Amino acid sequence: MIISSIVMAKACDVFEASTEYLGRNLSEGVKGATLNAIGSSMPELLTTVFFLTLASRANLGRDLAASVGGNTGSAIFNSIVIPMLVIWIVVATVAGVKGVKIAKKVILRDGLFLIGAELVLLVLLSSDYITQWHGWAFTLFYVFYLAYTLLSMKRDQQGKPDHHFEPENWYTRYQLKYKKGRSIRSWVLLLGSTAVIALACAGLVESCIGMADSIHINPLFIALVLVAAASSVPDTIISIKDGKKGNYDDALSNVLGSNIFDITISMGLPLAVYLLVTGYKIDFREAGPTLIDIRIMLVVVTIVTMAVFYFSKELKRIHVFYLFVLYIIFILYAIGAASYGAGGDDILAQWAGQFIDFLNKEGGINESLQKVANGITSGW
Repeated sequence: MIISSIVMAKACDVFEASTEYLGRNLSEGVKGATLNAIGSSMPELLTTVFFLTLASRANLGRDLAASVGGNTGSAIFNSIVIPMLVIWIVVATVAGVKGVKIAKKVILRDGLFLIGAELVLLVLLSSDYITQWHGWAFTLFYVFYLAYTLLSMKRDQQGKPDHHFEPENWYTRYQLKYKKGRSIRSWVLLLGSTAVIALACAGLVESCIGMADSIHINPLFIALVLVAAASSVPDTIISIKDGKKGNYDDALSNVLGSNIFDITISMGLPLAVYLLVTGYKIDFREAGPTLIDIRIMLVVVTIVTMAVFYFSKELKRIHVFYLFVLYIIFILYAIGAASYGAGGDDILAQWAGQFIDFLNKEGGINESLQKVANGITSGW
């Protein structure tokens, strides 16, 4: 898992250079929500691909849940840890900057779409069975978001002059060697770095399943924390670079756009294609309830962080502390939920277990969501 993370971090540098050039004509905030977000979310998409293709038929439900856990954990990591690091590094290293200001329109546009995507996730994954139409529903949501974002952007017709791009290493020297063909070479770098990230993702999935089997816990909890953090390396690096350049809107829109991509395309598209090709229908009656608390936590974390970003005139050091505390609470809960699922009786397991039991009690939230979801998806 460590090796895979390092490989991804290196490939991410190449990827970032290619998207920087290809997105030179997109307005600030839009590039972060589209090119940067899609590219930096390749690890999440590819981990879903490998979770599905490497799973046995008997473990499809369990491994799909682990995949969703990885995407959910990545979204929580992105919402909390990346803004925390961006604020801290910018304030600490950029002279004269005491806080980070984010355009309200970016928070509203991407934040509301993100909450919408999470509500779709919360409801649809409560179905007893998962079919290809679940995947297509998530994919369609992202298509609508992408169309809205592109139609609402303000283009800079002239773009950034080429002299703003300076060769700094082997891949940018290749990319910018001649003025003619720079876009083609950028695409070559983009596809090549994505292929390397794919190999790293295969390593992440294998290590996740191996670690879970060795300590006898559901791989969902390994994916929720470790795979999520490892697959968020590209998002982290790109957002920090944007923040240090003063592109604060891109830094946040990359985070929010990546989360929307993770929840919809990264999970939905591989799921739709896989189930279309195989003709399978996944029995999710046992695996689904293990995700109810995580999905609800994702919605709560997003609402809290969006409120912090929106109602703060400027994000400062104190916000770093708030976000840090919020992530520690999430980590402690994940540890407690894993322990509870494995039959543990420690303090964290009892704390998490009370919440999980409350959600899964007869006539409770989980049962209500199942009825709604099955009513919607019964014809799928």
